[in-house]
Amino acid sequence: MLHFEKYLQDNFVTIERTDGLYPKAWKTLPDAPERLYAVGNTALLRKRIFVVVGSRRTPANAMKLGETIAGELSDEFVIATGSADGGDTAAIEGAWQKGVICLLAGGFSAIPQANLPLLERVAKNGLLLSLHEYDTPVRTFSYEYRNKYLAALGDGVLVLGAGEKSGALITAKYAKSFDKEIFALPYPPKALSGAGCNALIKKGAHLTESAADVFAVYGVDASSRAVKIELSADEEKLYETLRERGEGHSGELSAMTGIPVFKLRAVLSALEIKGLVVSLGGNRYSVV
Repeated sequence: MLHFEKYLQDNFVTIERTDGLYPKAWKTLPDAPERLYAVGNTALLRKRIFVVVGSRRTPANAMKLGETIAGELSDEFVIATGSADGGDTAAIEGAWQKGVICLLAGGFSAIPQANLPLLERVAKNGLLLSLHEYDTPVRTFSYEYRNKYLAALGDGVLVLGAGEKSGALITAKYAKSFDKEIFALPYPPKALSGAGCNALIKKGAHLTESAADVFAVYGVDASSRAVKIELSADEEKLYETLRERGEGHSGELSAMTGIPVFKLRAVLSALEIKGLVVSLGGNRYSVV
């Protein structure tokens, strides 16, 4: 942390409300701060921005899908998110190479320790942004204040995972008040980790299974982005089985596909590498 803290202090800049880099959408908010605090590529604030968020309890398969979607969306948008574990991390992992904006809940001295290595990458290849002075601690109300400004920053908001009372829903609530487009991943009925996402969809959010669902709303042609992934016969058989079931135990999958368990593990690993399958733990796997 010490070398990163020095990096933050050495590269720390302020953005005044009168500066052209100060987001226009924020200037109209009555409680907008007079200055922002930033480390990284401030020019990202001039580009078209899309927000991707999710709760800390976003499940592994939604994390993997969210990472893929964020990466593809970063071809057209700068992805903006928070700095927590879970859905925020998936957004950062997917988009950091092209430059992602992370809006902190407190000042730079209160940067989340659990995500430190990833936030170091953002500081050097994207933008860490704060609404607060350097030594401001994170308080209970800080998250809602941050989520409000995050919602205002982008053209729309995608929620990767949210329980009934997730902070990601606060971001979506403010996005709706700002007349932003809202998107959400769909979850199986009674899935607690996605109850909030399903509720958003019932209320009119765009059901989102891929980046193409987002691009379609903004009139972006995504057809040229499709990449054909070559699969072996066993990989295709296993993948199609998982697509039909959603998820399954390795023993069940072996019985259903006729692929011996010792061979099935290698096939599952190959599908994981290709970004089509994710491990849920306990020898259970899910399609992405």
